Amino acid sequence: MSKGQWTMDASELDTRSREILQQAVHIFITTGEPVGSRTLAKVNERGFSAATIRNILSDLEDMGYLYQPHTSAGRVPTDKGYRFYVGALVDGNQLERADRAWIEDQMVPTEAGLNGLVRRTSSLLASMTGMVGFVTGPDIRNGVLHHVDFVRMAPTRLLVVMVSQAGHVTNRVVELASELTAEELRKCARYLEEQFKGYTLTEARELLLRRLKEIEDVVNGFVRNALTIADAAFASELTSDVHVEGTSRMLGEPEFVSNIERAQQLFETLEERHRLVGILSACLKDSEFRIVIGSEAQLPDLEGISLIGARYSNGSQNLGSIGIMGPTRMKYARHISVVDYIASSLSAAIARTGNGLTN
Repeated sequence: MSKGQWTMDASELDTRSREILQQAVHIFITTGEPVGSRTLAKVNERGFSAATIRNILSDLEDMGYLYQPHTSAGRVPTDKGYRFYVGALVDGNQLERADRAWIEDQMVPTEAGLNGLVRRTSSLLASMTGMVGFVTGPDIRNGVLHHVDFVRMAPTRLLVVMVSQAGHVTNRVVELASELTAEELRKCARYLEEQFKGYTLTEARELLLRRLKEIEDVVNGFVRNALTIADAAFASELTSDVHVEGTSRMLGEPEFVSNIERAQQLFETLEERHRLVGILSACLKDSEFRIVIGSEAQLPDLEGISLIGARYSNGSQNLGSIGIMGPTRMKYARHISVVDYIASSLSAAIARTGNGLTN
């Protein structure tokens, strides 16, 4: 992890301004209360007077690093102010040895395989930060199909279970035009597995479309049924799974308790998994580790939200991303270290299994 990945150009600030800004942001993160000149004068080691600090705060406000929520109130960091603070953080591991040991203990693979490890990771992120922890699974479209099975949910409703070579499980609910017998379903599942095993779902979709064009020439009824089921199950809108933990806890933060409408909007975003995957993919695109602060995302859904994310891999290719989402007032130093260490520990755990956890 390199600090250069999230630094910003703050050349417009002199040494005194940098020092006061960093202290102001740190105090606000700790207390949640607007920070005034008197508070800063008490903690400033260089003995700046309250009047001097007041002038510096005014300049920082003019430059967009701070704002004053109410007349005569202290200052609060803007997204630009948080960005400066994050860029000024000292590189290095902020985690205690006990925290590192706990993370490593949780990253031991179990019989649940990659899916179980991914689910456990989202819970670990949430519990260690108090924010929303998320983990996106491998891109389903690039998963190599290994097994297909059907579970009848109703006379004409099927749960299509697709298992990749990596052990990643994808489920799709499919509505049938008419009820099929158990034997007919077994034949359909066996046919789809024989025809599409070894293909990625993207490749299987392309092959399926060619087969469907030839469907008028298909005499065998179960083949026709199988291709119709596959047409729904291999739908092109398939995206990565995302596991989210800690939503209710984060919505208890003061920023959301005092703004019910904002909390409801965020909750809906977190519940709509396909939209959430799109947002996370856009924020973390082409980045191994990234911090997105509020308006930097240029997405209304993330207004007032910071995202700290990292990729995880099997040692040779990226499989997905992990991270946290929470109010811009968060403990960046610790949270950055938590996300970074969990990402590297998850990657190491997957690589150690040596069981082909690839797409």
